[in-house]
Amino acid sequence: MITHLKGRLVSKKPGQAVVEAGGLGYELAVPLGTFLGLPEPPAEVALFTKLLIREESWDLYGFLTSLERESFLALTAVNRVGPKLALTIISALEPGELARALMTRDLSAIAGIKGIGAKTAERLMVELKDKAPRLAALAGLNQEELKMGASPPEAALGASPPGEEDEAVSALLNLGYTPAEARQAARLARSESGPEGDLGQVLRLALKTLTRVK
Repeated sequence: MITHLKGRLVSKKPGQAVVEAGGLGYELAVPLGTFLGLPEPPAEVALFTKLLIREESWDLYGFLTSLERESFLALTAVNRVGPKLALTIISALEPGELARALMTRDLSAIAGIKGIGAKTAERLMVELKDKAPRLAALAGLNQEELKMGASPPEAALGASPPGEEDEAVSALLNLGYTPAEARQAARLARSESGPEGDLGQVLRLALKTLTRVK
């Protein structure tokens, strides 16, 4: 079992990173938070990982934080939630926001995500009821924050270079949105963030826009 990987970041793009370690190149599927937190290649990186072995493929998933990995594992344990949908969920909602939504039974926060409807959101609430407190604890959420609905501190993702609108569109396409949805959301997000907004800010705003209009 591959639980972590340390090596040289060869390349990255929304949803994917390639890391060279021990003379081998590992292709990893990554959530948005991890992509935004990765440095520019080439650079040394360390990622938490999960290897899923299927009859037709071996798929490796990478995460900058243990909370991202634990959230991914919890989601993929839910009936009819596969790894692709799990990545979409923790890309649209940061793990801390996901933990808060589960703890406060905020169905709308989850049901608005691409590929998630009210029934799936309800199933997530039910099946992750016992795991939600652990995720909330890992996210550093206290009871007062949960009552007030305060946003958790931003994850220590590192600096992201200024993002262009087409980069945001590319990332949204990788998350399963249509070209029209991606372009409109990226345009609105860029307008809202202003010229100083980096790629991470633009993508977060775009995802919130897409969630609101779903």
